[in-house]
Amino acid sequence: MRSARRGFWILAVYGVINTPLWADDQPMLIEVIKPLPVSAAESELNLNQPLAPAADGGEVLRDLTGVSGSRMGGRGIDPVIRGQQQNRLNVILDGAYIYGACPNRMDPPTTYSAAESYDRVVVLKGNHSVIYGPGGSGGTVLFERERPQFDAKGYRGKVSAGYAGNGESSTLVADLAAGSDRGYVRFIGDKADAGNYEDGAGDEVRSSYETESNALMLGARVADRTWLEGSYEQVREEDVLFPGAGMDSPYSDADTWRLKLDHQPQGSSIQRIRAEVYRADIDHLMDNYSLRPAGMMRMAAPTSSDTLGGRLLIDSYIGGHQLQWGVDHQQNNRKGVRQMVMPSGMRMDVSDLWPDVTIEQTGLFAEVKHYLLADSWLKAGGRLDHVTADAKRTPADDDASENNLSGFLTWNQRLDDRFSLQSTLSRSVRTADATERYIDAGSWQGNPDLDPEIHQQMELMLSADAGRFSGSVSGYLDRVDDFILRKNNRYSNVGAQLYGIDLELAWQLDANWRLSNGVSWVRGTNRDDDTNLSQIPPLTATLALDYQRDAFHAGGDWLLVSQQSDVCLAGSDCGGQDLQQTPGYGVVNLNAGYDITANLSVDAGIDNLFDKRYSDHLNREDLLGNSVQVSEPGRNLWVRMSARF
Repeated sequence: MRSARRGFWILAVYGVINTPLWADDQPMLIEVIKPLPVSAAESELNLNQPLAPAADGGEVLRDLTGVSGSRMGGRGIDPVIRGQQQNRLNVILDGAYIYGACPNRMDPPTTYSAAESYDRVVVLKGNHSVIYGPGGSGGTVLFERERPQFDAKGYRGKVSAGYAGNGESSTLVADLAAGSDRGYVRFIGDKADAGNYEDGAGDEVRSSYETESNALMLGARVADRTWLEGSYEQVREEDVLFPGAGMDSPYSDADTWRLKLDHQPQGSSIQRIRAEVYRADIDHLMDNYSLRPAGMMRMAAPTSSDTLGGRLLIDSYIGGHQLQWGVDHQQNNRKGVRQMVMPSGMRMDVSDLWPDVTIEQTGLFAEVKHYLLADSWLKAGGRLDHVTADAKRTPADDDASENNLSGFLTWNQRLDDRFSLQSTLSRSVRTADATERYIDAGSWQGNPDLDPEIHQQMELMLSADAGRFSGSVSGYLDRVDDFILRKNNRYSNVGAQLYGIDLELAWQLDANWRLSNGVSWVRGTNRDDDTNLSQIPPLTATLALDYQRDAFHAGGDWLLVSQQSDVCLAGSDCGGQDLQQTPGYGVVNLNAGYDITANLSVDAGIDNLFDKRYSDHLNREDLLGNSVQVSEPGRNLWVRMSARF
């Protein structure tokens, strides 16, 4: 069932509802109907529920308030949170950082996260924690798997199959597990393929792909309060087309190993110890001739990205303080060349896209939470990161070393039994990535002398939880020193500023009907020359209405996006990546489902009901200097059958 971003349009229907937002004269209804509190700073999706077809994790995330995504093709939706993207977001897949192997970001980390192969995804917007690694100024995305639980029969399983008419895409997912309270084995397989879809005008969009992922997980309780768990996961992508690029991807292969130790001491101030290590290796190829008509000049770009990392996290309770502290490390190596392919098949290297770049980061961190009174608490955290960057295939000495200090302070005050106020001050530091430092793609050049970005943020959030109604509104300001700006395909440090508002509301109208909505707006400016930052999503709002009774549920959402005129156009004086000012649009989606039995369900829906032709404002600029806003799919009818045992 499609999760919806919400809109402020609840105000338009308020007049037709006879009961106030929180009615003291309806105590029985309030006791029975209690929606979960919603937060403008944190979102969570249960990925075990039936989902509308999604090409990858990035497309799933776009349904959340404050999260957008740039489309280059049928897959590879690159998430944007509060106007920040790429390595300004920490994306963690079951404890592992995975950095894509394409300089053009055909494969952002969310590409390797088949949504139904995880149990839930948590999005932390802004900077409110230091335990998930350095940076993360825009937010943190956690795709998580949970340890399976078993009843007396000792096994469980889920199988689902889905089909979408626009593009004739099909998916097949199996999640099988067996075990007991002493150990388990779990296998998750996900296979999907899609053809080219049509946009709302009936034009075909080159967007086909094939992808398969398989994950094997083993766990054993090696002591009464100690678990050891390991996993191996592979993702294989083939023949992925990208209309928003001058190249396609014949293959992209990822292999990830994880090992986790979870120990809970007894009778100690230390409550939990978690040790995790992982390795992720990705090989990627893009070219301009295998999957499209070859032009005068055949080009290919084989690239790789290998990441090794780990974390030690300790939970303690000392003197009335909740304390989390530990150390983490990650090492990423990226290699890539741009090649000219001769008619004979011989390849000649033209340039090093990534000249054997290794970036290492080691961090020490701690955060503590203390309850001041019954109605207020204070949370503070800090981390120190040592960063080194090294490129082995550059003529000059382009190595770099940094020591970066980050931290935050959050105060939460409950005003009464309905409202609470939370304020956060934070500082986060992001080092320049391999592309920003070292890329060599002709007119697109890196800068090894970049300083790290320093984000200084302030956020104020008001939350309400009043029986049938819950909501949250958050305003934030991010003042950035040494913002790493891509201008006319060159990188430099400038002063920047981002500010915006997120709003989330949920209203249980009666025992069956639920209305929910939200708003997201962000603005970004270059403080040095007072121009707009490019690739900032426009004002977005969605209204959703859901109905559930016994085994039947149905719902609809109305997505409204305003025009985006605050742009920095490619080729203009500000030298941004925006292709054009983008008009606004509205899209309606419907869904319904029925539980045939306790273990068998069917869900169906229509996305883009009125077959609207539209494109998201966010676009990409590829290695060849092409900028394209790829049209979103037109009307799409889908169905999914799910069985559990």
